[in-house]
Amino acid sequence: MSEDSLERALERAEFAVKRIERSLGQRSPAGGRDEELRSKVRDAVAELDQLIREAAV
Repeated sequence: MSEDSLERALERAEFAVKRIERSLGQRSPAGGRDEELRSKVRDAVAELDQLIREAAV
């Protein structure tokens, strides 16, 4: 995977997280469930970021 491909993948992942957060922000509060979802998404993106970084080595 080229560095440009990795960078585009990271940008897409970051954009996806922002879209999810915007979508959740437009919903009515559902207690801790929204925050739990945000946390899971952040963890998934962090794991994806780590995998991409390892693939670049």
